[in-house]
Amino acid sequence: MNYDVVQASGQKIQFSEVRKVQISRPDYLRVDTQQSDGDAGSLMFDGKTLTLFSLTDNVYSQTTHPGDVDAALRYAVAKLGIRVPLARMLTTTFPQQLQQLDTSVAYVERDVLGAMPTEHIAAQTRDVDYQVWIGSDLLPTRMVLTYKNAPGQPQFQADFSAWDLTSSINASTFTFKPATGAEKIPTLLPASRQDGMNKTQGDASWL
Repeated sequence: MNYDVVQASGQKIQFSEVRKVQISRPDYLRVDTQQSDGDAGSLMFDGKTLTLFSLTDNVYSQTTHPGDVDAALRYAVAKLGIRVPLARMLTTTFPQQLQQLDTSVAYVERDVLGAMPTEHIAAQTRDVDYQVWIGSDLLPTRMVLTYKNAPGQPQFQADFSAWDLTSSINASTFTFKPATGAEKIPTLLPASRQDGMNKTQGDASWL
């Protein structure tokens, strides 16, 4: 994933991260993240507890919230302010949400330049323009969001790889076990940068 962050000067700075997402419905979720500045951590949900863990600082925070993955994601994003890019794609109501949000959808072209041909689709909502490239397996290979009403119109880009819809995931994958010396804290907020660079991102959870 790559995303623009508009600075006070108006310049757009791009940051990157890699995310591995594992879901076992209805009530298991794990997202492991590696950011371009070296920070690493995980978001885990086991059907009862949301755990946010910073591998870099060896600290973690836990919140009890029984329910399914959909409810956990909505709670994490809306109530706890946890950044989960493309969170809506991980919910079972995603198709219905797109139908409600989209104001126009257009077929662009058959893109033959990638590892496999993809269908390039462009769509618009009230606040976001987005493009998606879909392979013959009906899975997205790339997505670009443009926040057209935000200052500087920043973009969020995601390239998808290693889709696996068949393998079963052991429940232990979603069980949090604190590392040696890990400290439990009330809340886990993103660390502020010491170089004055503003890394606050737009709502990449939109889609």
